[in-house]
Amino acid sequence: MDKINTSKQREKDLNSADDAAVYCRLLRRLMVILYDSFAVLSISFLLTALWVIGNSGEAVTPGQTAYPLYLASLFLAAWFYFAISWRKGGATLGMRAWKIKLVTDTGDKISWMASMVRFCTAWLGLIVFASGFILSLLRKDRACWHDLVSHSRLVRI
Repeated sequence: MDKINTSKQREKDLNSADDAAVYCRLLRRLMVILYDSFAVLSISFLLTALWVIGNSGEAVTPGQTAYPLYLASLFLAAWFYFAISWRKGGATLGMRAWKIKLVTDTGDKISWMASMVRFCTAWLGLIVFASGFILSLLRKDRACWHDLVSHSRLVRI
């Protein structure tokens, strides 16, 4: 009977990011990032292959006019992977492997705009001495910058 009650409580936690939710720890987040980096790397390889084919078999280099478009396409493809994963099932491949899910403060699926904000803020928080992630060590709810800005949280399932 306790397992049924625990299961129902976890379902409630997943549907809304309330105070009873079990928020994701930093180490688990880092492992998810490692897992998802393989998926993003694969997407980047495929996209780069298309760019090379479109560039007469030559690599797109920083001196070419197409280079900013190439970088933008890599960025957008990575964001698209995360946005679709978060919107469709609330989790990326790495998040599924580590049994965590993205929930919004309202319990709805994340919007396209909020997913872009979350993605960009996560990169910014990583680039600036990982301060966006270190913040989670200082907060009771373990929230990172991108959690706070996008009004979403990672919870354990």
